[in-house]
Amino acid sequence: MQRKFITYSLLFFIPIIVAYCFVEYYTCSLSAPFPINKMRIETEGENIETLVLGSSQLQNAINPEWLSSSTLNLASGNQHHDSDFSLLKKMKDELPNLKTVIIEVSYSHFELAHNGPTFWKNSIYLKYYGVNNYKRNVYFKDKLLYLSNPKFFSTKLKAHYITQNNTPIYNKFAFNTNAYKGQFQNLDHDKEKIANMANFKINTIPNLELFENNTALYFELLTYSKENDLQVILCKPPMYKTYHTRKHPDILERRDSIIALSLRRHQNVRLFDVETDTTRFKVDDYWNQSHLNPKGAETFTRLLDSILSDMH
Repeated sequence: MQRKFITYSLLFFIPIIVAYCFVEYYTCSLSAPFPINKMRIETEGENIETLVLGSSQLQNAINPEWLSSSTLNLASGNQHHDSDFSLLKKMKDELPNLKTVIIEVSYSHFELAHNGPTFWKNSIYLKYYGVNNYKRNVYFKDKLLYLSNPKFFSTKLKAHYITQNNTPIYNKFAFNTNAYKGQFQNLDHDKEKIANMANFKINTIPNLELFENNTALYFELLTYSKENDLQVILCKPPMYKTYHTRKHPDILERRDSIIALSLRRHQNVRLFDVETDTTRFKVDDYWNQSHLNPKGAETFTRLLDSILSDMH
């Protein structure tokens, strides 16, 4: 009886395990910046001088191809300062010639919740960068990508293998050079249509508790950078003009006060601010209200390069 139960259990579970192995394999085979970054760390780590941290705003805004300083861009979607800090501490050991770290300080960054130990990208940080953000002992399943966010990866698998829709094209620096198709392109970059957009993603809910928690960790990050002889560039990436009209004044004022305090406290900190620049960034430079497309990224990166050249 027991032998039959085991046999039937194996017959039931083995196909499921095999099927999952196929799904995980194809998930890991998707075009993504993380394996490219891992390879660069392993093969070029000794030459990298600049590290980019932050969310998708800096991921989409900085193409290391246009920088004279050898640069690793580890920014990614929804990544916050707590994940940034963990990555920085790991990369400080992996990149012996690291001189400069670029940190995002966009509009509501200080009043959005940190990623924390349940953030789904913790599996990515562990698998590709060897960073444990789970705040516990890790298990085999913690490196399984598909399990970390089945809905997200199912969409990606469908787009890549079935519909072949808007496939990302990453250069050797893990920058997506094909990231044009989005809200603004769908509207033909028509200023009137964009102005009439009723909904887009922006945080307008002040949160003093989050602000206090986030700024405490942020200043720890700055202190760590100073203690390790790292120069810091705080980045305020550009936003399209319709974004600015929706900002909450209290969130904006608190963010700017923290930046001003950072510059007073730390001589190794500089500010790169093009948040409201409408002279060098036009409507066709944007993917949506808060993200640049590759054309806008070239402009942004070349401006950043002038700052880096002065520092190195």
